[in-house]
Amino acid sequence: MSSVTDSRQTPARSNRQLRGYLGRAATRFWPAMDGNSPPRASIVLMPGRGEDVTHFERVALRLAVDGYDVTFLGSAEHADVALAEARRPGAPFVLFGSDTGALRALELAGSPALRPDALVLLGLPLLHRAFAGEMPEGLPPRALPDLPTLLIHGRHDEVSPHHLARIITRTVRTARLESVPGGHRVLSGPGARLAAALTVLFVESLLQGSHPGSRGGFPADRPGAGSGSRVGVRVGAGIGAGAVGVGAASRSDAGIARVGDAVTWVPGVPRQIGVTMRRTDGS
Repeated sequence: MSSVTDSRQTPARSNRQLRGYLGRAATRFWPAMDGNSPPRASIVLMPGRGEDVTHFERVALRLAVDGYDVTFLGSAEHADVALAEARRPGAPFVLFGSDTGALRALELAGSPALRPDALVLLGLPLLHRAFAGEMPEGLPPRALPDLPTLLIHGRHDEVSPHHLARIITRTVRTARLESVPGGHRVLSGPGARLAAALTVLFVESLLQGSHPGSRGGFPADRPGAGSGSRVGVRVGAGIGAGAVGVGAASRSDAGIARVGDAVTWVPGVPRQIGVTMRRTDGS
């Protein structure tokens, strides 16, 4: 297996390269696949207990294909320089943490100098329990920051019970909880693909200013970002009941998309999301 600092070309057209930062083996970068357009967002991935870059490669590539710059920040890596390098002018800056990486994202969200635009928290530890032979540092959080936050939690999480995730989600109006199949390690379980799709929907809602607490004002309609249509994305509640969806509207078409079995491209939404379209005009 090649080193995480090796340079190699991305599997899609781009004039940028997949690379690690020189001299910092714990940090890795996946550029947005369309190298001719600015990234739609910048997402920083933070691992938890027993996780390394290999656990994040699939979701990182998926997010890069959908037009986001993605940076993996190792647990031992100093955050200040790496986060400053990861920011992109005019694009949402999102911290994506798994397990204790989610705790780290919450800690960084409280720093005025490093404050992100939004958080994605997978398997947020809400009990002081060991996992992968390690105990979390510090105490579990009792509330979430007043930032747009997406919590993605395994329905059968044995480390951080799902009902506790529901409780902490209610501490702020800007947080939303989505359930996926599997246990505590979301990215290694059956809910990994769904977690990536939910993240795309969440980030697109930030671009449109439709998520509670999002500041909006991001230039979502960038050259090369779609077919010139405008799209509004809303992540609904209760994935288990089939209520998660996207609302899309273009200049010439209107419809409702749901996360489903077929793969259909919604105009203006990055490809690869995997949604089922249902027309609303009766046709």
